[in-house]
Amino acid sequence: MKKLIFLTLVVAAAWYGWKHYPSLIERRPSHEAVVQNSTGTGLTRIRLTVDGQTFAKEELADGAEAVFPFRVGGDASFELVWQWSNRVGENNWSGGMVPKGPMVQRHFMTIDADAGVLYRAEHK
Repeated sequence: MKKLIFLTLVVAAAWYGWKHYPSLIERRPSHEAVVQNSTGTGLTRIRLTVDGQTFAKEELADGAEAVFPFRVGGDASFELVWQWSNRVGENNWSGGMVPKGPMVQRHFMTIDADAGVLYRAEHK
């Protein structure tokens, strides 16, 4: 009985490896989102959403940046939500464009003191 269970596990692992081998060894490049704080004060609870994926950073000091690598299944845009460390309220921004591929980009979102976001993208 033990031999049958072991043989079943080996066959299942071999089948899985056979069916998923290309995706297991494929190393696809990924995009990067860089959130930069140029506000003069700290930010808290930063959330970046792209293509259904949400990335979070609890705190971001003035002059610091947070980098989030990601992949997309189709063309997508960003939604950025943050709070000030010394002010009440939540701010949000949406925009930018992430192409499905084949090129990958680095997307910079710089938050300024007026709660504006400067967006730019460059090839990676």
